[in-house]
Amino acid sequence: MSLHPGFPVVEGRYRLTKVWTILLPGRFNRRLEEGSLVLWRPGMTIWLDIWNNDGQETKADRLAVIETGRSADATSIRRSERGGILYYAYRLDEQSADDRKPVLYGFAFADRGHVQMAVYFDAENDLAAAEAICFSLNHDPVRPTD
Repeated sequence: MSLHPGFPVVEGRYRLTKVWTILLPGRFNRRLEEGSLVLWRPGMTIWLDIWNNDGQETKADRLAVIETGRSADATSIRRSERGGILYYAYRLDEQSADDRKPVLYGFAFADRGHVQMAVYFDAENDLAAAEAICFSLNHDPVRPTD
């Protein structure tokens, strides 16, 4: 499994922003595309968008908006809460010309914002890794060192 030599490589507990981290199971390339952060390796691509909670809406209210807009074809819907973060995920079979499996859409809501992700993967046995990535999102603000 080789990565693209022309892009930065990230791995392990990776800081997405000053307040969000993700745990990656191995090495991924990193790029920005169409305003999104993209992490990828052969067989798996993760698209991430990070949103502030400018309207001071509750986590439940923001999740309700996502649920209302979700496709009726969504499957494997999961919702959990851990450490003050509300997690939500589902799969959607998006018709495509390649052999990718149904995408995993995931969200992690904290009081001050949320992360939206789509994980595309080629092999069904990568579902567990995709879910682990989704549910690894952590709201962990950088603390000043005094």
